[in-house]
Amino acid sequence: MKRKSLFILLLISFNLYYSQRLLTSWSQQNIENYTKEMYDEAQKLSTSQLLEKNLNDQYWSEVFLTLNASVNNYTKDTDYQKALALQISNASETKLKGTSRLIIWDRIASGDILFEGKGLVLENDLFLVAGRANQILQNLTKKNFGYVSIHSTKEDVETLKNKWQNYLNNKPVDEYKPIELSKSKIPEISSLSAVKALIISLQPNSQKDQLTKNCLKRIYKLDEMPKEKGAHSYCNPDTSTFSYLAMLLGDEKFDETKNAAWYLKFWNDNQKQLIWNSEKGYYEVKK
Repeated sequence: MKRKSLFILLLISFNLYYSQRLLTSWSQQNIENYTKEMYDEAQKLSTSQLLEKNLNDQYWSEVFLTLNASVNNYTKDTDYQKALALQISNASETKLKGTSRLIIWDRIASGDILFEGKGLVLENDLFLVAGRANQILQNLTKKNFGYVSIHSTKEDVETLKNKWQNYLNNKPVDEYKPIELSKSKIPEISSLSAVKALIISLQPNSQKDQLTKNCLKRIYKLDEMPKEKGAHSYCNPDTSTFSYLAMLLGDEKFDETKNAAWYLKFWNDNQKQLIWNSEKGYYEVKK
């Protein structure tokens, strides 16, 4: 009963404040190590406690609660926002735990997150203090001056920090405008960083194998994957990933010859030549 109440309560908050993108499906019930007691405690934290918490969060559930408590309680606290802006220059990194259905494409490509075929897509790198601070500020202010990624340089984050400081001191700042890929069927998977991550996620992985086995056993009472296709096929994230990649590269039908090894070679050979065809809505290799 507690779990159900928590879900309803936080779903309302999510819809109002947490303007990120969903790939297929996601809910707070997918967050590991997450309870109503944790939620209640987070809502009581002061701004100084939340700032300290943001520096030390170890689990995705903790990061989510820091964000949630900030948005629920401190949207008009400019001093808190200015303190968060200072954290954008903090380069500290944490290997977050409990990241089921969290999608940060660069972290999937690096092997820090297992792609499960669906989940919550975020552009900021939440493994970095700077990325978490930027995410909170974006949600508090509904402003976007750019993202913090695994590839952000010291100069990049200093520039971003300065933009936030200027904005919070009532100076004019141009907002960041993401690249639009016209006619994209699923925008959440259409960036090149997503393509790279999807291809890497197809490669052999013992964690993925275990995830598939657990799903088959829990939902379908099966000990192994049947040869015939069906709903059970989606226990293996690769089923979704192959469909996504076919869509992104313009394949109208599933081609069984294009396996994980084929896609990896394709990426290694062509990643710098891939261009988006705005008329067709998929990537092509520049000739």
